[in-house]
Amino acid sequence: MSGCIALDEDFHVHSTFSDDASSTVAENVNVARERGLRTLCLTDHVRRDTTWVPDFVAAVAEHRHGPGLRVLAGVEAKVLDTCGRLDVPAGLDDGIDLVLVADHQFPADNGPLHPAEVRAVIEDGAMTAGEAIERLCTATANAIAPGRPLLLAHLFSLLPKIGLTEEMVPMPLLADLAARVARADVLVEVNEKWSCPSVRTAAAMADAGVHLVAGSDSHHCTQIGAYAGVRRTADAVPRALPGES
Repeated sequence: MSGCIALDEDFHVHSTFSDDASSTVAENVNVARERGLRTLCLTDHVRRDTTWVPDFVAAVAEHRHGPGLRVLAGVEAKVLDTCGRLDVPAGLDDGIDLVLVADHQFPADNGPLHPAEVRAVIEDGAMTAGEAIERLCTATANAIAPGRPLLLAHLFSLLPKIGLTEEMVPMPLLADLAARVARADVLVEVNEKWSCPSVRTAAAMADAGVHLVAGSDSHHCTQIGAYAGVRRTADAVPRALPGES
């Protein structure tokens, strides 16, 4: 444990079920055990047309009952639009412990937009930075659906890709999002790969009562539970909370 985040857990580990990862489910589990982790969430990218989820669930199930390590099956899906629809296949919930909600593209009213396209729109003045941030926060909040265990993955990783920063998110908007996340009992990941969310965002979430967890966003087993940025954020968050020094 470092600050308010347990560092012997990894809630974001990809396997070869994702087309951009190179370690198998078994390799990931073995490394997690070797490194003394107590929770491992195996997480792979899904889309509406994904068909391999039952095979993934079966592969994870083979490792669920070993001693000392809690092994979870998760999937990562992008937010599609302002309404918060997720890019997930039908019947997803069978055997899936956690859905990671990701801002891979900009969730516009009529569907996802590539970050470069949104950046150009902002630079041209057709959308203000404030409008883009508000739409992203609205879509993220709307993606929080009852009845499904969720984790917000690499929250606000999209902002630098469209030329903005987390510091530009107004505190009232951030506090409102944090309150909605807390009420829904949704986890928020502090992500090693993308170095987000910032200490400011993580502290706002923690202050609202959100449970923060660590994620490597590993695409190779050597990255599992290897935290540098996450550790710095975890150590800084308690000092950033109101009333803390």
